[in-house]
Amino acid sequence: MKLTTKARKTALAIGAVASLTAAAVAGTAGSASAATSHTLKVCASGNYTAYAEIPQQGGITTTLIAPGKCGQLSLSNGTTYAKVRGLKNNNPNKEFYVGTAHFSASKGWSGAAKGTSANPSLKSN
Repeated sequence: MKLTTKARKTALAIGAVASLTAAAVAGTAGSASAATSHTLKVCASGNYTAYAEIPQQGGITTTLIAPGKCGQLSLSNGTTYAKVRGLKNNNPNKEFYVGTAHFSASKGWSGAAKGTSANPSLKSN
């Protein structure tokens, strides 16, 4: 059976997309399992918005984490701590220190910013 030029180009395009999709899925599966142990996860379990900053990674931060929600960042080798801060409910321009999470980058860290803005605390899970 002889394919027309258009049919041949379509078949090649479908094959290329299928190959790229398979490669992307395979790459994502490996990255996801590798990133699991190198993750900082912070939940805002108090009555305030929280976020975490990793000074050893150039000061990158999580997004702002609303009460009842969680945020996370991937850790690079050599990262050993993160500073967790909160924002005052009545004045979001004022932040306060919640605590420092100490960890091994190979194990990561999971915990929660708890309490109130007047009496914050940081707890490991």
